[in-house]
Amino acid sequence: MLGFLYRYALGFLLIGLAPFAAQAAEIRFMPDDRVHAAQIEQQTASISDFAARVAAVSAGFLGTPYIANTLIGGADVPEVLVIRFDGVDCYTFVDLVRALALSGNEKTLISTLAATRYHNGQVTYLERRHFLTDWAEITPQNARDITRSLSSHVEVTPKALNRRADGGVYIKGLPVRSRNIAHLSPEFLTPAVAAKIHTGDVIGIYTRLEGLDVTHTGLAIWKNGILYFRNASSLKANMKVVDTPLSAYLAGKPGFLVLRMVEAG
Repeated sequence: MLGFLYRYALGFLLIGLAPFAAQAAEIRFMPDDRVHAAQIEQQTASISDFAARVAAVSAGFLGTPYIANTLIGGADVPEVLVIRFDGVDCYTFVDLVRALALSGNEKTLISTLAATRYHNGQVTYLERRHFLTDWAEITPQNARDITRSLSSHVEVTPKALNRRADGGVYIKGLPVRSRNIAHLSPEFLTPAVAAKIHTGDVIGIYTRLEGLDVTHTGLAIWKNGILYFRNASSLKANMKVVDTPLSAYLAGKPGFLVLRMVEAG
């Protein structure tokens, strides 16, 4: 069924039948959020350049509250495609921006967000792209990892994603994935390296923790000759989407990686 069936309960848009992957999926998309999405689509309709669209769409989130754990689903809980604009975390901010930048109406927003957040658009917990590098490593790709092209100082660290230091796993039911994580120390973010990072690139903050690739993510945004990190910040001083100069944000961090979004839905 190519259309969507919606029913309202307590003022919320709760369930739709989605066309992606020929799979029915529950959708949680509040009426106010549908209006918000339509406003963003209208405001950016005349922008054709993809990077410019990412910049414009993401600017609309500045000041949006940081809210953790907005997604619904788990090893023992059915997955729901959640689309909300009243609050985002670092991951939902980035995937919403990509979906909006690639869509022009509600139907394509839903299908593109599903394809961005889930492998092959299959809205199930274990098909969710839980790790940032899943964007580049799991096909169809959301992005290409360009970290190795930034500098000769890039390090590559083998990781067993999802395996905790104590031998357990972070995500029940998800296989451990061996992956080489390229990352660059902040001290090597020279002007020449920064120039290779484009507006709209995804920045991941590398972690030394076993079983994880990054602990935070956001977008690269160039403004007035300064490279900013636009991110849904959980810092107590922020708790919202903010712009911070990337060099300042990276101070004291173990490293960063850069993904370049693929311009396809």
